[in-house]
Amino acid sequence: MHEEKPVWAKQMSEAPFAKRHFTNRLAHGVLLRVSEAANPPRRRYKWGAAVMMLLIVVLVFGLAGAPNSVHVNVQEQNAYDQQGRLIFSVAPEPNAQAGVMNGYIFHFEEAMATFKGKTLTIQAVHLPTGHRETVSSEKIETASPGYPGLERYAIRFTLPLAGVWRLDVTLDDQPYGDVAVSMSDPSWEISPIFQSGNYWMRGLEKQVGFIDAGFIAGRTNKYMWHFWGTDEELDGPFQILAVREGSNTLIEVFSSNAFSSANALGQANNGADRHLPTSMMLPERGRWRLLPYVHGRLLNSIVVDVK
Repeated sequence: MHEEKPVWAKQMSEAPFAKRHFTNRLAHGVLLRVSEAANPPRRRYKWGAAVMMLLIVVLVFGLAGAPNSVHVNVQEQNAYDQQGRLIFSVAPEPNAQAGVMNGYIFHFEEAMATFKGKTLTIQAVHLPTGHRETVSSEKIETASPGYPGLERYAIRFTLPLAGVWRLDVTLDDQPYGDVAVSMSDPSWEISPIFQSGNYWMRGLEKQVGFIDAGFIAGRTNKYMWHFWGTDEELDGPFQILAVREGSNTLIEVFSSNAFSSANALGQANNGADRHLPTSMMLPERGRWRLLPYVHGRLLNSIVVDVK
């Protein structure tokens, strides 16, 4: 039989503190000091220098080999110059929002002869993600109204995501310059409904809308789209992208055949200039922004609620 320890022995074997004071952090500090004492200072300096050199190599070669979608400079810049000479500038619409049609006025400094007969193309690149799309492309034949050249080149377009966008300008596919504009966060209020013909549609009256059958996450359903505009605006393949509130990831939810559907949209219907039946599915519940494109050009955006 074992003798029972006296009371004083039990009390001495217990920790004198109510809480544990020798924490993992203190233990790590002791081990670190022991390790430092066992290693001469010269060795520590060599290891520090080696780690620093490795970080520099990773940064230099990592940035050099990074894809074009990675940009260090994400600041708004409304003018482009070469060696201190202004080439062109852009005046964006004040308080421009993503997902909404906005106006931009470009002021090109060079004479009309530089542009006449050439195709002026503007592509937008979303710097945070690298997403790229063409927002304007036309062959220049005439000057801006009331000007000898392109001193007031006005265009309107919609960009799908908030943040800074770089606008790359080319002439006959040759780089000409670039500027950067900023898009503020759009409203995530559900888009209103309006009546056209005998149907109620969700979207923007006299612009774009669809007969809303409701959305349930992961379930495919049919939706009839309607469009208003000219043949020039509505001729071409049709695509629908979507982005979820709080995300910058664009997903495709519908696309016509780009090769066989040079004119994907059908004829007039229900008071609209064009229409097209589609099948769509959104994968997660929450607020989603639908982004309809015709011939690669975003028309506008429609916010829906997915159950």
